[in-house]
Amino acid sequence: MSSSYVPSPPTGAPVTIPRDVLRILALVDVSTAGRRVLDHLLYLSDPDTGTAAISQNEMCAELGASKPTVNRGFKELRECGLAWSLEDGLYQLHPLLTGGVTLSPTMPVPQIKAAEPRRFTEQRRARFAAQTANLATTG
Repeated sequence: MSSSYVPSPPTGAPVTIPRDVLRILALVDVSTAGRRVLDHLLYLSDPDTGTAAISQNEMCAELGASKPTVNRGFKELRECGLAWSLEDGLYQLHPLLTGGVTLSPTMPVPQIKAAEPRRFTEQRRARFAAQTANLATTG
């Protein structure tokens, strides 16, 4: 029997993200699933540690998404440096998203992999072409 428990945010305080960070987020190439997972991690983020506590099953229940979709979202966030797993069910958000807060001040922090604005469109076109080619070979 699976649990339908979904964690609540640790505080009702608003999450504030500076405009320059929003610009970086706009240039990070993640899928809709990755963005939805990130948005929910931000919603759950602890303002004292920059972490979010939620299991993948809980994230699936909260987003109404399949496990492969949620896993892909978490993987994309890890690969681009926006969020990473500290342990099962505990995720660290990049300090740019948390006002500089991390669980540990000595924690290594990855660089966010954002595309240059002029290359972003090229990357999107290449990915779309690859996806279209995959559909042609399977259809």
